[in-house]
Amino acid sequence: MYTTTTATREQVLNAVAAAQRAMERHACSKSQFKFKCFSCGEMIHRGDKITRCIKAAAGMTLRFRGAGGECGLTLAESAFYEPETGKDMWVHIGCNPCYWDKGFENGDESSPPAIRGVPTEWGCKVDREFEDWISGPGGEMWINNVDLFLKVKGYPEEKSMRARILQAVTRFQALWRGYIYKKAYPIARLDAIATKVLNDAGLDTLSGEEVPDLITKRQRFAAVEADLNKRVRNGFLQNNSLGGHVEILFDERKKSAAIYSAEIIKIQGLPEIDGLYYWIKFHHDNEVRRYHWKKLLHLKVECDGFKTKHWIIAEIRGKLPVYCFIKQSRSSQ
Repeated sequence: MYTTTTATREQVLNAVAAAQRAMERHACSKSQFKFKCFSCGEMIHRGDKITRCIKAAAGMTLRFRGAGGECGLTLAESAFYEPETGKDMWVHIGCNPCYWDKGFENGDESSPPAIRGVPTEWGCKVDREFEDWISGPGGEMWINNVDLFLKVKGYPEEKSMRARILQAVTRFQALWRGYIYKKAYPIARLDAIATKVLNDAGLDTLSGEEVPDLITKRQRFAAVEADLNKRVRNGFLQNNSLGGHVEILFDERKKSAAIYSAEIIKIQGLPEIDGLYYWIKFHHDNEVRRYHWKKLLHLKVECDGFKTKHWIIAEIRGKLPVYCFIKQSRSSQ
């Protein structure tokens, strides 16, 4: 811009004035477009005040604008800048953007990977004004009072991109922990049932054999679940053979609630493929029903829990109405 060797002094001063106006617009200007601020994550609308980031260009680096001593100007008259283009170069005034620096991975042995701040033209302007403010008479009282200084000057509060990232990561970690606990609960419950069944059957506890590290976490989860399922099934099969006694609770929430006893009359299926079914015959009406071993285990555990809760110790033969126990428990509450 009028910086050739044949430019007149008036033309050079015009270029210097244009450069100064451009640098002022870099510090604070009104947006002409609508786009998203990468620092705070909010939208920048037309007319919002924005500032330019001082960072490595993601696009092109253009030639210098303005003029300096090579055009015959003094140091006080010189003004020039180097325009740069690229993505995410503009943010709201008051926003403090940052970026992830890989550190060691980029060959920088002096700094570890970390989140590092990106300076802005507005931030540099505020820093200069704050330094001038505290260096004046009585400026000692303003030290470490940047927020109060911004309120006095009418500038917007600073919004940290680093704080936004940490808040989002913390929330994601909390959600992930909840997901992990939700996935681990069925295994813990199955482990508790397996321990109870194995203790009742007189078998050893889980061996704790480790799954090879060559398989994925999902395969390891499936292998552990399959091993627990196999041990529970084997313990249940050994503890509930032909002729075994079974007690099942029906209609717990109704007036017809009762515990029925039954006898195992047939075991059918292949335990290896989890296709194990029990045929039981009820003593009360000689009705015969078929249950999968998991369903029968669930019914037995439910009935045992009900008997323990209401202090029913005796072995039941036939049918025992239990609505009186439920009614008495509700009235005591």
